[in-house]
Amino acid sequence: MPTRRSHTKSRKGCLECKRRHVKCDEGIPKCTLCRKRRLECSYPPPNEDADSPQRSSINQDDLESNTALTGELPPATRMLEARLFHQYMTSTYHTLAQDGLSANHLSLNVPRLATSFVYLLDSIYALSALHLASVEADNRVPWLDAALRYQSQACSGLGKVLVDITTQEYEPAFVSSIFIMLFAMGYRVISVDSKPPDPLSLVREIRTLISGPAMLFDKIVKGGFTAQLEHWMHVPDTKESLPDGTHTKKIITSLDRLHTTIDMDKGPHHSTYRVNWQQLYQAIEPWPKIGPQGGPLAWPLFLSDEFLALIQNGDWIARVLFLHYGTAMRLLCHRWYVRDWGRRLVLATLEPLDDIPPEWVDTISWIRQAAERED
Repeated sequence: MPTRRSHTKSRKGCLECKRRHVKCDEGIPKCTLCRKRRLECSYPPPNEDADSPQRSSINQDDLESNTALTGELPPATRMLEARLFHQYMTSTYHTLAQDGLSANHLSLNVPRLATSFVYLLDSIYALSALHLASVEADNRVPWLDAALRYQSQACSGLGKVLVDITTQEYEPAFVSSIFIMLFAMGYRVISVDSKPPDPLSLVREIRTLISGPAMLFDKIVKGGFTAQLEHWMHVPDTKESLPDGTHTKKIITSLDRLHTTIDMDKGPHHSTYRVNWQQLYQAIEPWPKIGPQGGPLAWPLFLSDEFLALIQNGDWIARVLFLHYGTAMRLLCHRWYVRDWGRRLVLATLEPLDDIPPEWVDTISWIRQAAERED
């Protein structure tokens, strides 16, 4: 009786190799076969096995318990995480640092915290995978797949901590929430989503994401305990490394003209205009210093529901102020997780507008030119 041939197919191989019924060497980010054939290479989630339809019904807690008992992770996972941590320590953390903000906190204190708080480690893996997706165009899809898996784990872990957070968790939760926020922004520009963004939905999402780090920052500052990141929290002169003085002056000049219009307005929304104008002005005017308000990136945090409702209802003063925020985000276009985010927001806001009131034609023309400018 002939002996039965042993199973040679990889159980944890990529989806393309499984479809072709060939053995996969589980290379990261692309297996050898996909790389040779120049195919997109992606792997199923860690808790799935395409060879076993019943696998997806296994409880995730059971899988984690089994891993804990054996003390082992699949070799492909270990190699992937080593690559992602190496990426963070050699490249990604550099892209997050700013003049006046010591990179030591990102390269020493944050990794040290991550060795004790797994959700922070997952957020490092997620952001590093997204960074790799931004620089390795040929491997963008598998890196995005990995980034999404770790982002999901980071969000889940952080969510559990926030239910009943202790002072010990303030700092790792703060850093993790920042990385999660940057990931959410970066994924939209790196994934090259073909669907035009809804500007107000985007800003509401960013406002929600920023509110997490802002709340934790407030707790750390007011907590009265020794913080590992204390110096990071109190850097008054943080600067962007690539200032654009000409563009900043043009935005400020345009905002000054808008302020004159707001002062002349005697309608019921006058105070709403003034408050939101002031917040945006304070975010831009110190440039290249970030300023105490967190720069243009943080402006959505201060937006009121009333102001967003005015934009949604077609109020032109609110709409033009909102468009200035989009042009201000161009100041951050050299950052890989921002890129053309401001341009896309401006153009998506302008696209449905047919009839522009005569008094706004020149302003809208300048905003469009500023958004479409190649950097």
